[in-house]
Amino acid sequence: MTVVDANPDLVRSHSKPKIAGRTANARAIGLVLLSVAFGAVGQLVLKAGMNSLGKLQFSPEALLAMATSPLLLAGVAIFCVSTLLWLLALSRADLSFAYPFLSLTYIAVLIGGAVLFHEHITVDRVLGFLIIVAGVWIVARSAKA
Repeated sequence: MTVVDANPDLVRSHSKPKIAGRTANARAIGLVLLSVAFGAVGQLVLKAGMNSLGKLQFSPEALLAMATSPLLLAGVAIFCVSTLLWLLALSRADLSFAYPFLSLTYIAVLIGGAVLFHEHITVDRVLGFLIIVAGVWIVARSAKA
């Protein structure tokens, strides 16, 4: 008797089951998008934390300042939430489907950087991000059965 014989739950199909006309990939989009949102917010909080510390050199003092910065600690915590959501999404969706959605973080950070930190946004950046959005849209359409 093998482990699989003893526990048939260990055997999984490589294809995602369809439920009510929607694939498991499509049902996982919410988790993927939540992970993306938390990842983008985490990046923006980390940037705010680094801005509050000023320009640092790599030194024990700088590491201590970073390790005790409330904003940096909050940013790391937000990334932990993003990672947990990502792991849940991966348990429900194909990696090749979910991974392109992470590129949406670039767009959220572009907008957040412009609004919060007054970063200059060029036409080339906007065009690049539009290409990313088009690619994610194509991948998202592949989830429809």
